[in-house]
Amino acid sequence: MVESENDKRIHSLENQLDRHEVQCEERWKTNFQRLGDIEKAVERTESRIIAVGGAVIVFLAGLVVTVFSG
Repeated sequence: MVESENDKRIHSLENQLDRHEVQCEERWKTNFQRLGDIEKAVERTESRIIAVGGAVIVFLAGLVVTVFSG
């Protein structure tokens, strides 16, 4: 049986759609991995900022205590 031009076009479109779906799935996996890495980096940065803020507060409190007691 000879495929009509429409059947060939439909088959071609199906193949293109299948390839597109595979590529999109891989891209999403990559994006989720990158977002996870970014999230970890933000959490590390947040932890460092909190630690430095705490150190500054302790330093300033010590300075205030020293100034008022001496």
